[in-house]
Amino acid sequence: MSWPQIRRRLTTDVRASAVWTGLITGAGALGLAVAGWPYLQPQTVSTHGRITTSIVFNREVSQIFQRKCFQCHTDGNVSMALTTYAEARPWAVAIKEEILEKKMPPWSAVTGYGHFSNDASLTAREISLIISWADGGAPSGVLLADEDKPAVIIPSLGGWEHGLPDAVVAVATAEKVAAESGDRVARVEVATGLTEAKWLRSLQLNFTDRRVVRYAAVYEARTGQWLGTWTPMHQVTAMPDEVGIALPAGGKVRVEIGYRGTFEEATGAGELGLYFSEKKPALVAAPLEISAAPVTVAAGTAGERVRTELTLKAAVSAAALWPALGDGATSVEVAAILPDGVVESMLWLKKYRADWPSAYVLKEALALPAGTRLTLTVYYDNPGTAPLRAQPSLAVTAFTPRPAASLAP
Repeated sequence: MSWPQIRRRLTTDVRASAVWTGLITGAGALGLAVAGWPYLQPQTVSTHGRITTSIVFNREVSQIFQRKCFQCHTDGNVSMALTTYAEARPWAVAIKEEILEKKMPPWSAVTGYGHFSNDASLTAREISLIISWADGGAPSGVLLADEDKPAVIIPSLGGWEHGLPDAVVAVATAEKVAAESGDRVARVEVATGLTEAKWLRSLQLNFTDRRVVRYAAVYEARTGQWLGTWTPMHQVTAMPDEVGIALPAGGKVRVEIGYRGTFEEATGAGELGLYFSEKKPALVAAPLEISAAPVTVAAGTAGERVRTELTLKAAVSAAALWPALGDGATSVEVAAILPDGVVESMLWLKKYRADWPSAYVLKEALALPAGTRLTLTVYYDNPGTAPLRAQPSLAVTAFTPRPAASLAP
């Protein structure tokens, strides 16, 4: 039985006030486990339960889900669908618990330590509305016959958000993701096909099967410069206005993709769309990375601290951050110590989610004068029995205000 068939069977049973436990033990449980909810089960519900709230799914809750949840929670996506009341109602208690524990949406940045345009967290009001809905009997706000109908627009899993790209590159065409497989990372290198140098202004990745892809990061192969990142919540990477990254003719990009299996074998293939500036940009984004020396975290260690810093030789403006921390990382702090001693807290991931890595795009570029010390502090736990090798790094989209006189980086 396919997952859509299982889901329809389950939602039918819910309306009849039956328990999901028997069905969820099989393929449904597997699909939910690989989606990241391994210990949660939908609850037995009744359409005749007591209602004590005026907050309903088809008005307040579905709109929140559309803004913050549908990036992952739709049919054919990385996690179970929540697009209709019949789909979402059995998960009301689990949704409340995940929100209160700040596990969902999977956004690790602590509020106030940097301000990000791609912030996926729920606002205090959104949290309050969802909890009120769940605690008050999770009413639908529609007739029973309409509980299978979406109340809001369901986003497409494909398509190019910025229109047709200037160049499309096939990636990971041979990658297969085995059924029930755990997290793994694949790295592929592909030619851009450019016959002349170009200025990159944005990029997007599209994957054939969204169910098995957790994240992807793109680098210029020759310099190692980070170009952008894809996650279900943030699919497009765009440079700030008047900023470009030089891509050489005949060059290559390296794409790193994080996979996790679903209940059947799936393809890991995708396409990379590249968008170029028509003219030379006023500002140039240059490679900037902070990387620590490799360290060994002994077995049974908790709270191992790894710290490194980089002193800027020239003034730059920082626009986005991409931490690459490796196994065992639990927390990360990024700060800029300005020449006058003032400390700018740029990012704090108090509870780092290695299973949901993200780029952090600043709402406004942060000006960092020459002499600024960029610091990266990461904490590691190693509960295993073998030593753990760690080498955290932080890639920064940073640009300098020099004119783009040529296409040389």
